[in-house]
Amino acid sequence: MRPLRLALIGDIHVYASRLGARRYLLSRRVLGHTNLMLTRRRRFNHMLLHPLMARVRAIQPDIALFSGDLSTTSHEDEFQDIARFIRPLADDMPVVLVPGNHDRYTFGSRRVRRIETIMQGLMPETFPELRPLSDRWKLLSLDSAAPRVLSSSGELGDAQLAAASRQIASMTPDQGLVVLCHYPVVEPPLTPRHKSHDLKERLSLRGMLEGCRAKVVFLHGHIHKPWALLPGPPSSAPFASINAGAPCMTSDKYPAGQGFWSIDLPDDPHDAVRLTHHLPRLTDAASISNGSVCVSHADAVNWDARRTV
Repeated sequence: MRPLRLALIGDIHVYASRLGARRYLLSRRVLGHTNLMLTRRRRFNHMLLHPLMARVRAIQPDIALFSGDLSTTSHEDEFQDIARFIRPLADDMPVVLVPGNHDRYTFGSRRVRRIETIMQGLMPETFPELRPLSDRWKLLSLDSAAPRVLSSSGELGDAQLAAASRQIASMTPDQGLVVLCHYPVVEPPLTPRHKSHDLKERLSLRGMLEGCRAKVVFLHGHIHKPWALLPGPPSSAPFASINAGAPCMTSDKYPAGQGFWSIDLPDDPHDAVRLTHHLPRLTDAASISNGSVCVSHADAVNWDARRTV
């Protein structure tokens, strides 16, 4: 029997390149657009979405998980743009997404429930949500996104944290728990951290998961660096923690983006979980236009499947 396969896709950060109305200039969104024009627009290549979605389909996951930050400033156009990619994917497989801090970038976007409305049916209606993945594996989805004036910190809130605590405590030693949250609770040694970018309840959530009787696999995004931390040395991680990375973010190290992960869950949670990083490489079909790599077709990249365990 094939293991249960998850696809984990991280921070996409689709952006609307123009401020449409004067009222946006009076909100926090202007800060996001300033950052976009100065840095992010040069580093994020959303033509990579075409080969990304093709590769996700090719590996035939049982469910696709998105760890948040689909948008840049929670603008309606941004959600509609990314929905054109995710909704067709959801026709082929189950999709679950949780919001990131950029998906509730403004207080107005939270007030009108913008991501909930445009992404209806793709995001849990209530949080925390605990759903079965198989007979022995469950998925716990958390909403850690909250608008802020200046910081990028996240918050679960007392009610969600208490409910999540009860759900985590209900797990048994013969089960496995996959947690999907935008913010990490474990990072590699020497990773820079600042409270203004952290989850407020980071230590509380980590403590709950450390005490969970089930096997825990924690999936997140937020930090644009893909990694997989496993229990034991050298990471000293208390449970498996996988950072999705940013699939459309390019750099010298990742000229075709940071790719995505597949996670194969064994029928028996006590057996090893198999992690594979799917990393794109540019082919001769890619072209250069105005200094940007054009990869609008799936054959513009090849994929390296780098198995971690």
